[in-house]
Amino acid sequence: MECDILAMTKNIATNLSDYERMLKIMGRKENQRTWEGIEFEAFSPLTLSHGLPGICLLYGKLMECCPKEDKWGRFAHNYLSLMVEELNKKGFQSLSMFSGAAGVALSVASVSNDFLNYNKLLNTLNDYILNRFEESYSNIVKEEGTHSLYYDVIEGLSGVLSYLGIYRNQRKYYNVITRGLEILVNLTKDIEIQGQVVPGWYIPVQNQFSELEQDLYPKGNFNTSLSHGIAGPLIILSDMMANGIIVDGQEEAIIKIIKFLFDFKLNDGERDFWKGQIDFDEVVNKKLTDENIIRRDAWCYGNPGICYAIVSAGNALDNQRLIDYGIENLRLTMNNIKGIFSPTFCHGYAGLYQVLNSVEMLLQKEFFSLEKELLKNKIIDFYNPDYIYGFKNMELDNKMEKIKPYDVCGLLEGTTGVCLSLLEGEKKSDNLWKKAFLLA
Repeated sequence: MECDILAMTKNIATNLSDYERMLKIMGRKENQRTWEGIEFEAFSPLTLSHGLPGICLLYGKLMECCPKEDKWGRFAHNYLSLMVEELNKKGFQSLSMFSGAAGVALSVASVSNDFLNYNKLLNTLNDYILNRFEESYSNIVKEEGTHSLYYDVIEGLSGVLSYLGIYRNQRKYYNVITRGLEILVNLTKDIEIQGQVVPGWYIPVQNQFSELEQDLYPKGNFNTSLSHGIAGPLIILSDMMANGIIVDGQEEAIIKIIKFLFDFKLNDGERDFWKGQIDFDEVVNKKLTDENIIRRDAWCYGNPGICYAIVSAGNALDNQRLIDYGIENLRLTMNNIKGIFSPTFCHGYAGLYQVLNSVEMLLQKEFFSLEKELLKNKIIDFYNPDYIYGFKNMELDNKMEKIKPYDVCGLLEGTTGVCLSLLEGEKKSDNLWKKAFLLA
């Protein structure tokens, strides 16, 4: 499909500015999803993942792409005002990137015109994060293991450090960032579980996400993914090192995570790949089984996110072998993408498209021209000009039987993430929105 991406995304972004209409569409019963008895709303105003902050990231990118069009700044201002009203009523639930203070702050920074505007609001948000940082993250490493939500990009330390990295040249932020790096380094140190020595990012059975995972991993596991696993801390440790922010043990921590990923990879005859979770016994026995293999080549889980982390580590360590490995595995992965059927970011084609663009931005070289063109066309094939928000999220229905379209506006699983990825492909830049995904 031939498509003017800028015109398409501008039209979608304009439609997203009607808040009351958006609430009605997102509130429809057919857009409510359930999983293991838990209901998931299509829209949550204060979350970066499913709310107004993510839409503000899109307005920030359009402010960059179309500097003479002042309506994007106006739309953003309207939504910032709504966010402040919501905050005054409800406050924050956490410091996190995708549902807490860091995500809201990132959205404000992204529409601040390079920090010319909203500095009072930003200072308030940043002070909130800094003042609660130690109590929130100092105790995430425990003798019995940890929890993904303590350290990951979605809800944990990695996401908050990604945001704070924007201010890394300012002393008060630098000090907190280095403290956070020390905690991540500590996360990689060995602990003893059931008489066995294992890495500290071990997740015990009681800290699994669901009863299903507790049944699958009765002795606990180790998460490999970018969204919830050790690939996220690997990117943060590597990115900070590449920018000259280094604490004791940081390089050793990076090398240890890389060794773990190389020790526990599988091969299907075409390429290496990773399980999303590696069972405790597999790590202790140093041997993978063919149990609990779910292939998904996405930003969140699977090869794309993990390979970006490996390339990031190779860049930080000046290790060309790691860089070459990550690039080649990404190329092989794009030749036969597993488990993807939505245009969206988290576990859809938009996330893959941005991973490739971010690798090229990181290394300042083009590697994936053909692959990116094919991905862009796949994404655009999902576009429906008759749908007010252009793209729908394709997910398994509540019975987990068939794929169904859902109306979602958000960054993580909705049209906002699709638009941002497409825009970034047309105009690569250092825009802050990619900090949300550790891809900048």
